[in-house]
Amino acid sequence: MSGNGRNASAISAVLEHLHSLIRKEMALIRAEMAGKLNRAAVAVAVLTIAVIAVLTGLNVLAGALVALLVEQGLTAGWAALVVAGGFVLAAAILCAVGVRMLKSISLMPTETISALKRDARTLKESFHD
Repeated sequence: MSGNGRNASAISAVLEHLHSLIRKEMALIRAEMAGKLNRAAVAVAVLTIAVIAVLTGLNVLAGALVALLVEQGLTAGWAALVVAGGFVLAAAILCAVGVRMLKSISLMPTETISALKRDARTLKESFHD
């Protein structure tokens, strides 16, 4: 086999390897992104549950708390204001927890990017040798 034939064969093998490597890296990116999106979906679900819990509890507890405060001597208006303030505070805390959970999730596929950089370095080194 001539020198050109060997070079063409080597280049073909490298290109096939590179194509396979790129396909595998793309699969890794998809898998990593799916995992991160699942974590984000869980955080959104937690926020949704928090909102539903606050709204459901508001109807039951608000009336009971207002009645209790009225029995303790507050006027109905002040009692309702105190109860509403408590619910707003609870909702704010739950929202802060959910938002903190969402902020902690980075959607950047950092592991796959590191692997791609390593692969690029390896390819570059193999061509320089």
